[in-house]
Amino acid sequence: MNLCYVFIGPSGSGKTTLASAVFSPEQKIITYTTRPPRLHERNNVDYHFISKEKFEQMITENELAEWDVYASHYYGSGKQEILQKLKQGDCYTVITAKGFWHLYGVFGDCIHPIFVTLPKDQLRERLIKRGDSLEKVQERLALFDADQKEIDRLKTLPTLLLFENKQSLEIEKEKLKQAIFQTKAH
Repeated sequence: MNLCYVFIGPSGSGKTTLASAVFSPEQKIITYTTRPPRLHERNNVDYHFISKEKFEQMITENELAEWDVYASHYYGSGKQEILQKLKQGDCYTVITAKGFWHLYGVFGDCIHPIFVTLPKDQLRERLIKRGDSLEKVQERLALFDADQKEIDRLKTLPTLLLFENKQSLEIEKEKLKQAIFQTKAH
């Protein structure tokens, strides 16, 4: 069975960086968002950047397997893209915990959660380093506690990978590859 690994965790935890280090670009489910691109992000590569009106139309037309509002912007995953990626092999996406539960409800046991976390003080440093405004840093730190509460609910799933990302990318990438390999072996 092909699996979809769903990376969940606080903004700035490194989930997107880790996911793209472990999986190939072809395995990525490109999600939709109404937020503006960050520096170096590209449309239809990092996200499908669309208008709020277009996103709301996709909701109305039932084209999304999941969607959520995070930090005042819409984010969502297209049903057809997920089905296509799963036919090709294992895939991954980076979404909210709420989004994960929707995907899990639609696609079942082929959806495997990976919750990426790190100490709150390290998160603050990362958010500042990546160029977030102080206002955005405070907003995202406030969301951190809510994100952490999701761990208890996710622990009810035997497929959960709880991953603390506090060392170098090279070390963490190898640890995560090994953890994923072990879950595939079972």
